[in-house]
Amino acid sequence: MKFTPRKTVLAVALLAAIGAAQATSLVTNVPTTNIDILTTPFAGTLLDSATTLISNASYSGTATSAVYSTATGLDFLYQFTNNASSLNGIERFTGYNFLSLGATPVNVFQTGAAIGGIFAAGTEAADYADRTSLGVIGINFVPNGNSKVNPGTTSFTEIIATNATAYTAGNFGILDGYGSNAAGFATAVPEPESYAMLLAGLGMVGTIIRRRKNQQR
Repeated sequence: MKFTPRKTVLAVALLAAIGAAQATSLVTNVPTTNIDILTTPFAGTLLDSATTLISNASYSGTATSAVYSTATGLDFLYQFTNNASSLNGIERFTGYNFLSLGATPVNVFQTGAAIGGIFAAGTEAADYADRTSLGVIGINFVPNGNSKVNPGTTSFTEIIATNATAYTAGNFGILDGYGSNAAGFATAVPEPESYAMLLAGLGMVGTIIRRRKNQQR
């Protein structure tokens, strides 16, 4: 099948619509009733990832985080594997800092599928998410004891989809009563050079449009 520019645009729009249909909208100070499960393979370009070994008196395991570039912006991914030797299960993840997004809409979703050789297949799905005005986004596994990321299990990969275009170092929190911090990523305000490039690109588009109009005349 030969793709024309028009068909390509339509295909990208269709994929974006499918992704949006599988995501749960997350607004500030309003917890979601669930987190949608992605039914198609996660797609994006890996920009950065981090793995942190966690150990405290309550639990131990591996925290994995990453940031991917997608057609709609940056997606931030989180997963925790709880060692079988842990005493307790994990109740909550937190991602920080998303303050630069302001009131911009954010979507959350999750998948039990492995991703890119970085995230393992998961067995424990999260139950709901929340977002504070201080830039913290929480992923919760707490309606009942069976919902926790119990010893010997791995969480689903939790995905925060944003329209951000820049990222920086952030924090991935893992909690069950005890709290541990792992390396993560956060949204960042674009550098002035990025704005300059954007404006230059818009100016170029405007020039092309004007030339085409003159040619048509």
